[in-house]
Amino acid sequence: MSHSGVLAGLYAGNYAVEISTDGTTWTAVSNATVKIDDVELSRPSGEAYVGGSSDYATVTVGKREPVELTLTFLYNEDTNSAANTIFDQFQSASPRLGVRWSPRGLVGSARAYGTSNDGGTSFGVGVITNVTLSALDPGDAEPYVAMVTVRTPSLRQYTLGSSPTNLNPA
Repeated sequence: MSHSGVLAGLYAGNYAVEISTDGTTWTAVSNATVKIDDVELSRPSGEAYVGGSSDYATVTVGKREPVELTLTFLYNEDTNSAANTIFDQFQSASPRLGVRWSPRGLVGSARAYGTSNDGGTSFGVGVITNVTLSALDPGDAEPYVAMVTVRTPSLRQYTLGSSPTNLNPA
């Protein structure tokens, strides 16, 4: 059987990422210093086997589960580095962080995603649940990194404008 469509691949090296400590002011951090691990969206489900003429289980769906984002940054001690911003925010009384990203980067009409507290209507900040500083091993050739995990109620999916210079919506 022949297929009429061609699947276009996506090179993820051109992505764009921004972080925010207040959900309003965003800072670009995608200059080859960050990666985002797999993002999994899921819902719980239940099942029951009931009487009647059906030979199948009844399956129900629950509420959306919170989303966890894990970002890995190259460690840097510059004053406004992502690693310092995240560590300071984690140590604060309100350890919150917003994240938004576009897999295609700053490309006109590209799809983008961001943390949201209201089901995707607007941007929001999630809770920083974990910060990990990688092991110091003089025998390891890998660069030193810091990792942060942000837990947010939902993601916002949106489209960038025609000539974006940042990850603001169209």
